[in-house]
Amino acid sequence: MSLKKLLKPYTKKIREWCRKKEFHSPFSVFVIANLYRFALFVFGKSGRRFASAFKVMQDYLSEEELASKRTVRRIYNDILFCRFIYGTVTREYFSFDFRMMSHEARKTYVTRNNKYPYYRKFNNRNYVGYLNKKTETYKKFKEFYKREVLCIYDENDFDAFVDFVARHERFIYKPADDYGGHGVKIYNSKKYSSLKDLFDVIIFNGCCVVEELIVQADPIKSLHPQSVNTMRVVAFLSPSGETKIQWCFLRMGMGESHTDNMSSGGLAIMVDSKTGIAYLPGRDWLGAEHLFHPDTGKQLIGLQIPEWDKLLELVGKLSRVIPEIRLVGWDLAYTDKGWIFVEGNATPQCVSAQLTNFNGKLYLYENMNAEYDAFIGAENIAGEEK
Repeated sequence: MSLKKLLKPYTKKIREWCRKKEFHSPFSVFVIANLYRFALFVFGKSGRRFASAFKVMQDYLSEEELASKRTVRRIYNDILFCRFIYGTVTREYFSFDFRMMSHEARKTYVTRNNKYPYYRKFNNRNYVGYLNKKTETYKKFKEFYKREVLCIYDENDFDAFVDFVARHERFIYKPADDYGGHGVKIYNSKKYSSLKDLFDVIIFNGCCVVEELIVQADPIKSLHPQSVNTMRVVAFLSPSGETKIQWCFLRMGMGESHTDNMSSGGLAIMVDSKTGIAYLPGRDWLGAEHLFHPDTGKQLIGLQIPEWDKLLELVGKLSRVIPEIRLVGWDLAYTDKGWIFVEGNATPQCVSAQLTNFNGKLYLYENMNAEYDAFIGAENIAGEEK
């Protein structure tokens, strides 16, 4: 057993103890950060971790701050402290503006590392593969796609691919196991000397799906026509069987990007779950506010999402397909056919929901957890009485 695995249980207990004691004084930051730095040095990660953090700092700090070693060291210490105590990664530290927040505000945020215990509790790991692998997702949610999709596993699927391309000269390619828009590409079959050459490119990285291009409808399309702009609706299927919307936002691309993910350069705007109206300025990954889309000039705040009642109805249907996965981020696109399914995420990020209004959402997870525990506890009592 490696030293890292040997120490992991003790590290976890120390972290829990520090959180329980709510250490957050300047002295606590100094001690915890330097112990963390020593641990990184022991495991040979010190240089890489700092280089990674400094790269992100360059997006947020002024030239004067970056030129000051003392300032950089102080901020880096606070980044390490926040990673240990609150579970943030460097990008979240700046996106959520942790530099300016008190301990009381910081601990209200959902972060990269503190959300996973909830996902493991709500989402049965024996079923999450249906959402994590796009080929399996299509099998389960086929009726909601409303477009042609082909799952490609190996060379035996070449003939089916030829038939697909005959109907769809241009199509979108998605790796089966990727997420966040990474690896997604639009191909034009006419740009290749043969379909066999194109097929070899597509299957080089393993199984995948190829899809008929989504043709969006206004008003969503006009916000940024180059990308498929999607609604992300995070919903919790309560133990009683009710689908409860936790938060939702509209994502759209910027520039020439054909994906709308914020991590790929897009922006997002929060949408009220009851009315379907965008109620806050949009924000990009760096936290810049946008009242209007920077490329098209379309107004964002106050936008009424079309057919909102039908979108909520679709989310309710989707959430019941695999009830063993209770907390899901559903991505939906608006077309002439109405709202259609794009994909589901069993570990939905909460960056956009907190970035757009600087309001921690950890209480939502705590509320879901309390409801889940209360229901399970009542079931156990009822079982004992029988």
